[in-house]
Formats: sequence, structure tokens, C-alpha cells
Amino acid sequence: MKFENTAETNTDGFPPKRIFYGWYIVAAGTISGFINLAIVQIGMGAFIKDVQQEFGWSLAAISLGFSIKQFEQGALGPLSGYLIDRLGPRIMGSFGIIVMFIGLLLFSRMESLQAFYIASMVIALGQGMGAMNAFMTALVHWFQRKRGTASAFLGMGQAMGYVGVYPVTLLLVIFGWRDAIFIAAFGFLIISLPLAQIIRHRPEPYGYLPDGRQSTGEDIRPPYPNDRIGDEEESFTVKHAMKHRSFWLLLIARALYGLTTTVHHVHQIPHMINRGFTIQGSGLLVAYYGLTQMVGRLIFGPIADRIGRHRMYMFCFLMLGVGWFAFAFIRPESIWSVVIFFFFYGTGHAAHTVTSQTVVADFFGTKRYATIRGIMSTLSLAISVMGPIYAGLMFDNFNNYTLAFLILGPIITLGTLSVYLAGNPKLSGSN
Repeated sequence: MKFENTAETNTDGFPPKRIFYGWYIVAAGTISGFINLAIVQIGMGAFIKDVQQEFGWSLAAISLGFSIKQFEQGALGPLSGYLIDRLGPRIMGSFGIIVMFIGLLLFSRMESLQAFYIASMVIALGQGMGAMNAFMTALVHWFQRKRGTASAFLGMGQAMGYVGVYPVTLLLVIFGWRDAIFIAAFGFLIISLPLAQIIRHRPEPYGYLPDGRQSTGEDIRPPYPNDRIGDEEESFTVKHAMKHRSFWLLLIARALYGLTTTVHHVHQIPHMINRGFTIQGSGLLVAYYGLTQMVGRLIFGPIADRIGRHRMYMFCFLMLGVGWFAFAFIRPESIWSVVIFFFFYGTGHAAHTVTSQTVVADFFGTKRYATIRGIMSTLSLAISVMGPIYAGLMFDNFNNYTLAFLILGPIITLGTLSVYLAGNPKLSGSN
């Protein structure tokens, strides 16, 4: 498919009767999100027990490695956002994938705690400088009124990543942790790098407006009074956004979620093993959870577009809070503990995934979206990086995660109050 960088309607690139190219970007991001989550974000938690047994490191020491990864990824946020906005998401997405591949190779051959920390930092560099950030940045430019729906498909890909954890655990059982990560690293590169080449930054050079409306090269007015097609012209500057109270209140909500979700990513499989699940059983449960997330995110995306992504975002923190209580007491012999966890935490998780990133564009516009989002990532670090270390220390002291997870429940519900106080977004494209 040929692309022409012109403001006029591009009949070579996107003929009117073809599928809107934004959906190709979403499809590529969906698959990339699946691979990223299955191998890098969730899958690596499956190796904790084997790494701990081989090296004798404390869980707190291992958790520090994940916190370092989270810290560096967030610290790179402003630089990453600036480079994505300036150089384009395709270049930065490709760069991030290659660096993450190198980090996974280093992880598979580490022989010391220092080498583990170095591998974690390299992986974080790749995640922070591109990876999924590139797809989300492109998405908010290619979609406005349908951002929730498009985000739901990206979220579905990440939910598929939970299903992908099960094959990762099978690789672990068959080949051992080193070879399993080595094999997974090459699979990650071979699939993810070509997908990043599909990314295009904005629709306008190819003759389209967001959501697939076609440009005639003239100043087209939006068909609805509040449908702000000219979102980019109305976008906040970085300085203006940081002076607005909504920025700081959304930042608080982001930090609270970051604190709790890093605990879930790193410690969910060790917690289930501690509660009596086998490693294969834990991986299978994570896979089942991913299947429910695939469905939930596809449902909540269009609903969020209809009722308001901001309202859905407020709702998700309450459900997550109840979900943490359920997860604290999950056990293999009680199907109800699993069902309750899936319902409450799963609903909150799905709703958060389809709204959290798009809400930033709804409040502040798309022109400096990646930069603003990157600054938020950095400023939320002080809280979010504490999550894995906190859970690791609690386990080392109590030999279980129950109390640690019970405390996280009321903490995450504070996000609802923070989002409510942020007010209503003005650039969502809704009536």
C-alpha cells in the first residue's frame, strides 16, 4: 500500500471504500499488546520462583528489580513523549521493541543480582521509549469520538496477553527459565517489529479526519456542534495543562493505579502459588482471566463512548478496590473466590484499560498528548514504584500476601474521588 505525505485526499493511500487505516493500526497494536503483556509485563512474574530458587535471592530483592524497571520506564516518560511527538510513534515504537529484545536476552543469561537489575533497566528503556506508547499515541490522533472503542481493541490485545502467559509457563516447565526467556525473546522480536511498521502518526496527511471522515483539503466544519474535529488546534500546551487542577488530580488517580497494578503484575502468580495453586494452575487461571478481559474490554469500550469515558473511568476504581479484597482470599478449592475476583477486579480492570489513556486526550487534546502523558508517568513514579517492593517486604515478613492486598483495596478506591474532582473533559468529541 502506497502512502503520500500530502494534505490532499490521497486516493493511492486510502480509497474511500477501503477500511479506515486507523483500524489497521489498532489491529497491529492489538497483536503487539498481546505479545508485550504475555512475555514482558505478566509473563516474567512466572519466572520469579525459579530465579529465587536458583540464586537464593529474597523476594524483596527480586521485587526491587521490577520496581527499578517501573521507575526507569516512568522516568523516561517526558523524554519518550517528546520524542514520540517529534519523531513519530513508528520510529520510537521500533526502537523500543529492539531494546526490549536485548533486555530479554540479558535476562536469560544473568548470573548475578546486578545483572538482573541491568537487564530490568534495559527492558524498561525499551518500554519507556516506545513499545505500546507508540500505538496509543497514534490511536488518539486517528480516533476521537470512537477512542473508547479503538482503545477497547488495544485493551483486548493486552487481555489476550493474559492467555499468552499459559504458553510461557509451559515453556518454563519444558525448557527451564533461561531457555524459555531466550525463546520468548526471539518470538517477541519477530512478531512485534514488523507490526510497528504499520503505525502512522496522524490521518490528515492521508486525506482523512479522525474516525474515518474524509477531508476535501478545505476547512471542514464538524457535523455536530460539540464534535471538535479541530481537537489539535484546541489542545493544551504542556505548560497550560500542568497549570490546570485536572492534570494533578488525574495524576493522583494514575499513581494509585500504578501502585496497585504493578503489585498485581509482579506478584499475582507468586500469590496464587502461595495460596495453593500449582505453577501450571496459576498460568491457566491467568489465561482464563485474560479471556474474560478480552470480552469485557470489547463491551466497555463502546459503552464508555456512549455514557462518557470520564464516567467509566470513575467507576473502575471502586470495582478494583473490591477486587483486591477478593484476590487476597482466592484459593483453588473455592470456585466462588475466583468468580468474585474475576467479576469485580476484572470489571474494574477492563473499564480502566479502555478509558485511562484516552481520558488524557479528552482533557488536554492530542497535539502534545504523548508529552503530557509521559510527564504524568514520571510524576506518578514516587508512589507506583513502591508497589512491588511493598508486596515483597510484606511477604518476607508475613510469609503471605493477604494483608498486603487487603490494604491495597481502600487505597485504589481513592482514585474515584480524584477523577470526580478533576471535573468534566472538554475535548472528548461528545455531545
